[in-house]
Amino acid sequence: MRIRTVVIGLLAAALAGASCEGQSPAPAVQTIARLHWLGKKDLAAQTNAAGLMTLWNLPQTAKLEAQTLDKLAAALAHSLATNQTQTLRPQPSTSLIRPLLEDLLSRESYLEVRQAAAERCELALAIRLDPRRASLWETNLGAAIQAITGARPASARDRARSWQLLITRRASRAPAQLSLGRAGDWTLLGLAPDANPLLEEFVARIQRDHAPFQAPLANAWLEAQFNPRRLAAALALDCPLPENLDQVSFSAGGDGATVLERAQLDFAKPLNLKLEPWELPAPLIAGQVISFTALRGFEPWLASLKVWDDLNIGTPPNQAYFWALRGPAGLTFCAAPHPDASNQVSRLADQLLQKCGPWFATNPIARFRKAKDLNGLEWKGIPVIYPFLKSVGAGTNCFVFGGLFPPPPEANANRPAGGTGQQSPGFPPSGDTNANRALPRDLVMHLETQEHLVAYSWELTALRVEAWVPIGQTFRLVAQKAQLPPHSAALAWLTAAAPKLLWPSVSEVSQTGPGQLSFKRRSSLGLTAVELHLLADWLESPEFPHGLHTLLAPLPDVNQAPTPAPPPSRRK
Repeated sequence: MRIRTVVIGLLAAALAGASCEGQSPAPAVQTIARLHWLGKKDLAAQTNAAGLMTLWNLPQTAKLEAQTLDKLAAALAHSLATNQTQTLRPQPSTSLIRPLLEDLLSRESYLEVRQAAAERCELALAIRLDPRRASLWETNLGAAIQAITGARPASARDRARSWQLLITRRASRAPAQLSLGRAGDWTLLGLAPDANPLLEEFVARIQRDHAPFQAPLANAWLEAQFNPRRLAAALALDCPLPENLDQVSFSAGGDGATVLERAQLDFAKPLNLKLEPWELPAPLIAGQVISFTALRGFEPWLASLKVWDDLNIGTPPNQAYFWALRGPAGLTFCAAPHPDASNQVSRLADQLLQKCGPWFATNPIARFRKAKDLNGLEWKGIPVIYPFLKSVGAGTNCFVFGGLFPPPPEANANRPAGGTGQQSPGFPPSGDTNANRALPRDLVMHLETQEHLVAYSWELTALRVEAWVPIGQTFRLVAQKAQLPPHSAALAWLTAAAPKLLWPSVSEVSQTGPGQLSFKRRSSLGLTAVELHLLADWLESPEFPHGLHTLLAPLPDVNQAPTPAPPPSRRK
């Protein structure tokens, strides 16, 4: 699903006519993005993609895929409406664009975006098609643009183009030349302010190497390299990005059973990370762990944020932990070590009650109050969840501790940090009693011996996907937002896919240079449970590809039946 999202999203934005107008002049011609996608058709023939294709071939996946392509075709037809004075006629053009999106998903493709000094961007897309599908692209794309804008593509019989069209974007009124051509087995689509040298280079590369790109990495299905800020501007994407993030490289492949992902983030300046020794919250964990995430080094970044400064509660923590236990969905907790945890919780509780008081007063199902028997907050809202926030421990062993249900009574601050289990952190905890009563020893050792480890996450994704559905629906109910429709294609897909996510998801982020972070993940589908839930929320958005269903769908009917998290249980 991640591969489909990345490929379709970027290529659809390219077809929509994005430009780099308004960017600062670059010192020279610079490639700001490259993306190579093997295509679903070739992926199905790869033995290293057998596990992924098992999930992709589910009937529920096919239904969600069809719905997504329908929505994207309609959105793309709308974005291609370049003249505000013309009557928009998206329906005919949608049916013309839809098969082209199917090709982008199923066939091998390569996208490159380049910026020259004091000029807007040049974009070129190559997709490997047989002559019949290539002819379809030539007729359908031209007909779709003519149906929407009234402009007829002009013949341009040269070695790079069969037709070209001058279009104007609605937002900026900046003209751009869209060109379609053919070289070898590749259909070429170009977009530039006028002439497109990059498209000419594609033709030369194909004539020389039979492909517009260099040889891909071994076993790679998807490869991408891009400058995030410059690419976001080129594709007219309004998203917050770190100011000094210069380059991102990403690849995804597999070993037959799992999806393997790697990424590298290069920053213009050294990262100000405080990689202090881990202060694990094992004394707070009582039960069989089914997910565990550890983060550290973020105190300088958090302290620089205005939102933290506005809280006025003191120095931020430098580490945070999140975990879930086997049992009801709500057995999900978090903790942050801090020497002043008691005062921080007290101040944070006061701030929350003060700033959110008016909202609590008008929301009959969401309400906190100062706890009577502990330092922190207790829930007095809808009795299907019992979130809490409190401080625990004493001296140097203090934590800010929270969760969606009160912790089991066995959780205390006197147990040692590690269990006695010997299992690898890449696999689920065994049935050993001691291993189930604390963090697995191998996981603890892995964290403590990886000097440059910034973040680590392990989960039994199948169990966490099942848990996040009622958790997410309960959050929406409390926040008075629209529920994900119970019979939606995305929820049906999550339900069908969950039992087949046989491998744990294991993710790591390490600092591999003064200004460099490296990421790696092994999983069944390439996404964690919470990421899959957010993906489903996005794909069901009524304004897809914009926003989330939760935020954009109509407010829930008062008679809508929620899907809340079940009450906690202490039985194993």
